[in-house]
Amino acid sequence: MEAFCLNSRIVEDDKEFLIQTTNDIKLGVIKANLFVDGELIDASVLPHADDISQEEILQLVKMAHVEKKSEMEYLLRSYKEILEKGRPEQMFHLGTALFCKRMYEEARNLFRSVVKLKHDYHEAYFFLCQTETALGHAEDAVNAGVKAVDLKPNYADYRNALGEAYLDANSCKRAVIEFEEAIKRNVYYADAYFNLALSFILNAVRKEDFSMSTDLTSRCLDLFKKAVLINPEFQTGNYNEAMAAMSGNDLKRAYYLFKGVREDKKEKQRQEKTAYFNRFLIYTDWLTENDINERINFLEREIDRNPDFVDLYYELGVCYLHRAKFNWQKGIENFQKALNINKDLKKATRGLEMSKEYNVKLADAISDIVGKSTF
Repeated sequence: MEAFCLNSRIVEDDKEFLIQTTNDIKLGVIKANLFVDGELIDASVLPHADDISQEEILQLVKMAHVEKKSEMEYLLRSYKEILEKGRPEQMFHLGTALFCKRMYEEARNLFRSVVKLKHDYHEAYFFLCQTETALGHAEDAVNAGVKAVDLKPNYADYRNALGEAYLDANSCKRAVIEFEEAIKRNVYYADAYFNLALSFILNAVRKEDFSMSTDLTSRCLDLFKKAVLINPEFQTGNYNEAMAAMSGNDLKRAYYLFKGVREDKKEKQRQEKTAYFNRFLIYTDWLTENDINERINFLEREIDRNPDFVDLYYELGVCYLHRAKFNWQKGIENFQKALNINKDLKKATRGLEMSKEYNVKLADAISDIVGKSTF
């Protein structure tokens, strides 16, 4: 079996985006990778059957490559257009998509533009905090996180993000305060328990506040165990090694390993959050019926886990309206097929005329609802 490799380069604002698509013969998958200035930032994996022909594999490689390249071109084009239009909600949703693609500089520019236009857009401050953290800008991350918490002090996620920013800024005591506040608001918040333990370890390493080092080992081990009990995804390959380092009082190594565990979990979640890209598509003309169905399934699962999260119901409503538009279009197509067979079928003629008229009104209504959404 032959290995294929397709490469496409896009140069934008002094950055080189390389899309590379290959087939892995041993694993039986197609890999579509995105590199920015030589760094791998996003990867898609498409499994295929073992018994397909070499020609079929080549076609899969070509299809995956075109899809990845088209997506990248669309995101870059949208980035420029949406910045120029200056609509906060579109900038925010595209920013979340770029954040999950690890295109952090572009995401940061969008989130900063959002909060300049709308000073109380707390979601944008929340994502800006995470984006600045990912870029290694601890002070900017803290500033954004403080603003998000000021606007929504009872949001546990915002407290946790600010705590992580403080941790990266080596401000352990402030990080502890934020993680403890997050836990007060959500006693099942695994990330906050995990981060709280990290804060205690770093504080002991840096010798910032000796009062926080009491019963350090037992307290941290207990917090890590709570985090894993609530969310088993923390139990990655390095978790047991990190626990052993903590038990052996090798604090620097324990901190390094546990932080790696946290980042591995984050990376896994990032790869799973293609839903953010689908969410952005809801606000564009690049939406497909498959995108909508995937988003509906995702939102229904989220509602099962978070039945009181009102924004989930709102977005699900928008998605059902989009699906209705696709179904309406199918109705128009079938009326037309009926007339292609019998052009004198009056009920089909009437159905086609009325459905076309109301299709425009339906599309306008959805566009109006989405356009005025601020989430």
